[in-house]
Amino acid sequence: MILEKLISLICEELGFDEDEVNENTAVGDLVSDDLEIEELALALESEFEIELGSELSGDISVSELADIIEDSINS
Repeated sequence: MILEKLISLICEELGFDEDEVNENTAVGDLVSDDLEIEELALALESEFEIELGSELSGDISVSELADIIEDSINS
């Protein structure tokens, strides 16, 4: 459930179609610079009511990001 919501939010925030983003997509392939990563982090923190800190980077996949969000929600 978190993965689907995450993909939907990423597409909404960054202007992608949902068929362009899946669990294996690297965050770095979706953003053009650090500012977009920061803006995405703020949107995710607001939506999921969590704090990502420096955990969001271009090196992680969407599924890894979903795991981070799920762990933050459950802790």
